Amino acid sequence: MRTMRLSMRRCLLSVVGKGLCIVLLAPLPAPASAEDNYAIKVPSCPRELPVPWQATLPLKFPRHQERSERKTRIPKIVHFIFGYKVTEVPVFSFTNYIAVASARAVLRPEVVMIHCLQEPVGFFWELVRPHVRLVRGREITDIFGNEITHYAHKADIVRLEALLQFGGIYLDIDVVVLKPMDSLLNYETVMGEEGEDGRVGLCNAVILAAPESRFVTKWYEAYKTFNREQWNYHSVVFPKELAKKYPELIEQRMYKTFHWPLWDEAGIKLMMDSYEYDYADNFAVHVWNHGVMRSASKGFSMPWCYACHSTLVSTFRAYVPDPLFSVIIHCADQAEYVHEAMASVLEQTFPSWEIILVDDASTDDCGWTASAFAAERSLLDKGRFKLILNSEAKGVAQTRNIGIREARGVWILALDAADKVHKDYLRAAAEVMSLRADTQLISSNQKFFDESSEIWNIPPFETTSVMVSLPLPSTSLYLRSSWETIGGYTRSLPWGNGDYDFWLSMLELGVKFHKLQGELVFYRYSSTAHRDGRANAFRSEVEAMMRSRHPSVFHVAKMFREHRKIMNMTEATKHRLKEIQSWSDLGATDRAYGIFWLALADMQKQNFEEAANKLSKVLEEEALVWQPGLYHAFALCRSKGPTVSAPLLQQLSDEFPELRQTTEFVRIERNCRGAAKWETSKLDLADLSSD
Repeated sequence: MRTMRLSMRRCLLSVVGKGLCIVLLAPLPAPASAEDNYAIKVPSCPRELPVPWQATLPLKFPRHQERSERKTRIPKIVHFIFGYKVTEVPVFSFTNYIAVASARAVLRPEVVMIHCLQEPVGFFWELVRPHVRLVRGREITDIFGNEITHYAHKADIVRLEALLQFGGIYLDIDVVVLKPMDSLLNYETVMGEEGEDGRVGLCNAVILAAPESRFVTKWYEAYKTFNREQWNYHSVVFPKELAKKYPELIEQRMYKTFHWPLWDEAGIKLMMDSYEYDYADNFAVHVWNHGVMRSASKGFSMPWCYACHSTLVSTFRAYVPDPLFSVIIHCADQAEYVHEAMASVLEQTFPSWEIILVDDASTDDCGWTASAFAAERSLLDKGRFKLILNSEAKGVAQTRNIGIREARGVWILALDAADKVHKDYLRAAAEVMSLRADTQLISSNQKFFDESSEIWNIPPFETTSVMVSLPLPSTSLYLRSSWETIGGYTRSLPWGNGDYDFWLSMLELGVKFHKLQGELVFYRYSSTAHRDGRANAFRSEVEAMMRSRHPSVFHVAKMFREHRKIMNMTEATKHRLKEIQSWSDLGATDRAYGIFWLALADMQKQNFEEAANKLSKVLEEEALVWQPGLYHAFALCRSKGPTVSAPLLQQLSDEFPELRQTTEFVRIERNCRGAAKWETSKLDLADLSSD
């Protein structure tokens, strides 16, 4: 471990793993510069409503407060309904997330139940999923013999049934809670008017009811006369009529309590683009998602929350996940550039981010240079910066993995210390992911700088383009959950190319991709940028190994050609693979691929028995699919005779019928499948490929 003069660099250090790296958790910041051009600017808006919670990640909501001895009639159980519109992918939007998070934070319920036919998807759902109870709803086709076809009418029935069974507080999935409702919980049923003086009716977007409420029971029984042509009669108009007939069964609240502003053009403008209304009378606000989607903004977005457009939208900034983005900066002898990379993050027009810089055993104190830069801008005491020092060089892949494990953000941006991003990159991405919350991968065109000014116009992220060449810049944004599913950047490749491999894994996941407009990421093209050029020197064999890791992407015949290249690997590559095998913390799948590639090299050297021994160790590794099994059978054929390999080849043929469509497999099978007359026949390695 390099020497560090802690007396000059006051810090709190903790060891992560077995002394593999040191994490700088809380260095004492230097005084902020008076000429600070990179201060994080969050505008102070004219008015914001009080929110007793901030969406700091990982999300932690206030705990439920136990009821007093005098129990309320209405239990603190919150109900939402989602996913009854089965014709669409059930994407959980930013608005849906705010609705659930506000109910959880402000009401402090015993439980939040989400009743649904389809489980929601999208990263906003991933955030709230641990904090709710998913209730599988029943399919509704009729009620009292009356056919029900529209998803909205089905949801009307589900909410009444849930309240009759459990009691509690029902909220539409686009209702945002502003105040606690404890003062309403001793009534039997509570609803609010829709429209001034209830001119529309009593809106069923917010219903508070005790279990087996008499009002809800009568309401439910009225569906015996349900007519689907009467759009909102049973949901809004009828409860108003019922309340007039049985006023003692329900507490009616004025129109501002839950459902103001209204869903018309004037109401949407008041919510989205005005500070004129103060929400003083609101317990909650129904944001009328269908009306907002028809407005000019097309929906609530996270950047919109910081733009000071209205009282309500400015309040929503408390619910923006913080940090939304974790910027992982890999630094290896790039101290002269690192301040530019960090400055490009500090200049972002969207403020919800953190920087985790991992110094990969630099000899130029890159990490400490970055830490000093962060301290001068007060990033340390704001919790926006963390430094990790690798005690020994681990390479780009593992360095990024180390940083991401420490990340709190939902989205990951892997930024090399020599590169930069446009100041609007995170804002543009946050806009897209707010309105298309099922997006899982975001990128833009890349502009080169320093010794080149070319622009890389990235192609569509699809199989045909990904198979040809590197599909995306390394600075593309992806979900941390995708990184976890993949298992991180692979460490198995001997000379890098981990970015390309990672994008192939993302393709295999079937992620939804979005390309931003313009050139928002910048790559330093420079002879002095201290980048590892070994991948270029060994490009053919490294790319062959990379492609062999993704048999579901490439055609079987292509895989055979890649295997031939691996067999002819250089001695330097073979030595590097053996070195990687010695790493005690190497993952099982990465280790299996290294063994497989070394076995192919053994086969090229006619060391069939040694190859068979290696391949027998990785036969059960599912990620390799058919590859080790085929070459294991081949090696046994050469070392022990075809009768041993015949049943193995038959099993492969049955399990992977696509193999039989290749001339390579047919040749191997013809020579190795158990007929006695073939036992002494010569099988040449050329049978493995038709280059």
